[in-house]
Amino acid sequence: MIKKLHRKFILINMLFVSSIMAAVLGVFYYSAIQRLHHQTEMAVREVMEIEHFDRELEKQEPGRPRPDPFPLPSAFIITVDSDSGQIADRKEINLSVSQELAESLAAQVIHSGNTDGFLEDYSLRYHLEPSPDGTKIAFIDQSYQIAAARGILITCILVFFIAMVLFFFLSLFLSRWALKPVKTAWQQQNQFIADASHELKTPLTVILANLQILSAHKDSTIKNQEKWLENTREEAKRMKKLVEGLLFLARSDAGVLTETTPHQMLDFSDSVLNCVLLFESVAFEQKVKLTSSISPDISLSGSEAQLKQLVLILLDNACKYAGKNGAVNLELKKSPHNACLTVQNTGDPIPLEEQKHIFERFYRTDKSRVRKEGGYGLGLSIARTIVEHHKGKIIVSSNSEEGTIFTVSLPL
Repeated sequence: MIKKLHRKFILINMLFVSSIMAAVLGVFYYSAIQRLHHQTEMAVREVMEIEHFDRELEKQEPGRPRPDPFPLPSAFIITVDSDSGQIADRKEINLSVSQELAESLAAQVIHSGNTDGFLEDYSLRYHLEPSPDGTKIAFIDQSYQIAAARGILITCILVFFIAMVLFFFLSLFLSRWALKPVKTAWQQQNQFIADASHELKTPLTVILANLQILSAHKDSTIKNQEKWLENTREEAKRMKKLVEGLLFLARSDAGVLTETTPHQMLDFSDSVLNCVLLFESVAFEQKVKLTSSISPDISLSGSEAQLKQLVLILLDNACKYAGKNGAVNLELKKSPHNACLTVQNTGDPIPLEEQKHIFERFYRTDKSRVRKEGGYGLGLSIARTIVEHHKGKIIVSSNSEEGTIFTVSLPL
């Protein structure tokens, strides 16, 4: 799927760029050809005007050479007698032409009936004007302009293909860069489905096994089969907790979490204190020392249910990994713009390379404690989702000296 999307991205990008390049170079080439065409038309008229100027100068001052401040193009002028239709005069300017060729060119121009045109076989542009001496036809050699136009066309084609090659490699790079988040999301989705299926498979297997045992002893009383019923109930609770976590994350991904849980002003200090009191018995049972320092009257806007869930997740995670006879310390204080909640626990530190993955779904640093601790690796992912839903930040730091510290900042 990603490879197909990658190819489609490159194809669309290349089609878009090639269309723009073709349009730009096409306009450039058309403009250049029109400019050359206009320059040639102007030149052939100037040749005719120069011929008129030479005649007038010869009449006024015979033998005086014409001033020539600009180089003249390769051209020649033919005067055709109106009565006989023969060439009465031929003037050559930087171009030699035979009498036979001049007669043939004059005949073609007069036969066409146009005053301006282009003889493609001879690369000559002409301009016809009537005069007292007959019909004057000025020809100008357009070989240079044709070569220039061909050179412009070849240059445009080369520029197009070179640009396409460069844009192709650029598209390869851009496609990898642009589709990297999509690829990551696709991989995470596949991993998420695989992990969720695996986690759901375990309790379902246990439940089915217990039910099979119960069905094999149909004559036994409920009292005798209480062990299997209790196991089934515990696995059902675990599966219910997993499904609720998955549903919460799915609603968050769908963007409906805000709509279903509107924010309101609440006493965050009181909510955190209730969570600590609720967890005192859990900590005592796990032989973990739980201490807290909560600043009073810290109010903020949010969902009380979600914020309590956040605190409970952090406390539960801290108690699980504090170790036997370990310690957990919760602190809530107020800064100028944020409420800062920290939960610190003793125990083995989280390796640095794993800290960046700690908030990923189904991720655990210790795979061997999956069933023992009773978790699924969704708690910290849900905690991060809740924090982001409240436009806050959550970070983790862990080392052997201070233990593991989760720090949550929520805007007041």
